Amino acid sequence: MNEHFTIAAWFLALAPLTFSPGPANVMLAAMGAAFGLRATLPFLLGTNVICVLQSVLIGFGITIVVSESEWATVALKWAGVLALLFLSIRFFRSKVASGAASEPLGFKEGVLLQVLNGKFLLIPTLMFSLFYNSEAGGVAAVLGFTGALALLTLSANLLWVTGGKALAAVLQEAWFVRYQGVFFGSILLGTSVWIAMN
Repeated sequence: MNEHFTIAAWFLALAPLTFSPGPANVMLAAMGAAFGLRATLPFLLGTNVICVLQSVLIGFGITIVVSESEWATVALKWAGVLALLFLSIRFFRSKVASGAASEPLGFKEGVLLQVLNGKFLLIPTLMFSLFYNSEAGGVAAVLGFTGALALLTLSANLLWVTGGKALAAVLQEAWFVRYQGVFFGSILLGTSVWIAMN
């Protein structure tokens, strides 16, 4: 962990990305609404296995980069801040996509969706670039951050599955389409300013 890490900063940087509508979350909501939690579990497991694998690989990749160069830590921090700013702008301009499934998707489809889900790759990359410190970290820190992100991602996924019907209805509401980007974008914008000023 580096000097920018606090639980609040970590949560405010990552929660908008994990809880916001995206390919996996929207698909999980549609499947939860149509088939319930039990039928959706294989798909959910497939997406989350890949989340953990991607997070570990990104964490160790960033560890190697940072250990090879002194300025890499500073560069990663500012790259993370710029990425948060970019994502906040994207949220301000976003429109919610809708998805539906005619039959429950399985483990393999969950793996495939998550491998192709570029939105998720940003999350561990941001987490490690903003909060990881290779000098105080190592394997334990990478695994700790990965475990925390896995719990956050699983919480978001379960919320979308169990609240599928209600969330699917809200996603279609004009006020949500209009304001969800402003809400999530404002959180990311504020977090990026907070990290940049520290």
